[in-house]
Amino acid sequence: MLRRNRQTRSGAPVTMRVPSHCPDAPMRTVLTALQTLVLLLTTVSLHAEVPTDDENWEKAVDSDGIEVHTRNLENSRIDAFRAETVLDAPLEAVMAVMANPESCMEWVHQCSHAENLEGGSFRDRYAYSINDMPWPVSDRDYVLHITTHTGDSRDHIIIEMESVDGRVEKKDGYVRMPESSTVYEFFREGGNRTRIVWYQHAAPGGSLPNWLVNRLATDIPYESLRTLNGVVQKERYQGHELAFDEEGRLVDVIPPEEDAPPDSEPKPDAKEG
Repeated sequence: MLRRNRQTRSGAPVTMRVPSHCPDAPMRTVLTALQTLVLLLTTVSLHAEVPTDDENWEKAVDSDGIEVHTRNLENSRIDAFRAETVLDAPLEAVMAVMANPESCMEWVHQCSHAENLEGGSFRDRYAYSINDMPWPVSDRDYVLHITTHTGDSRDHIIIEMESVDGRVEKKDGYVRMPESSTVYEFFREGGNRTRIVWYQHAAPGGSLPNWLVNRLATDIPYESLRTLNGVVQKERYQGHELAFDEEGRLVDVIPPEEDAPPDSEPKPDAKEG
């Protein structure tokens, strides 16, 4: 087991206390609770989670070992999708790809730019991406909050991505996607293979016709997973190791060590006396 000592940023909640001697303390407490409830309800309405259960999915694609199912969501004109395949690479290689933000341009269909934003860690970070759309449709961009955690075991890794506001100013020529929710689940399979299950629901914004957006709900996962199976087999993603903390949480993907340089220059042959 590989361990690495590392400081992590705590997400401890902040507690606000109202002095008991303040006569309107109970009223302020009630108002604070109501404001918090409104904030939570607003957040849920803006970012509805993509469903990850096994009900109400309809098979749309079954080809090349890739299955894509779609599902209509209440209060959304856009279908969610669930895509699944088995990749011909170990879990470590797959996670090495996922840890590299620029790999989006290697395998995600229509991803033309991707970068990690400053700050954060492997388990909790932010990224900025651009999706190339066919002319005359404007390209879409978005900022993602990416969290990674361990599932039922160390052979089950979950990555969640949720679009957020801010962090990157809106740019001319791009339409900022108002909503995108993604869940990747990775399961180690026998024979150095990895099963991936990909759930996603996104609202691309703008005035795209429903038929085009829902077609992308099948084209994007199918084309992406076909490409990903080749990317995870590239040499630069081999030999990585997964680093877990003492609680079994995945904290990093460690690249293979480079060949160590010699301790010193070769010594000249000893002269014969």
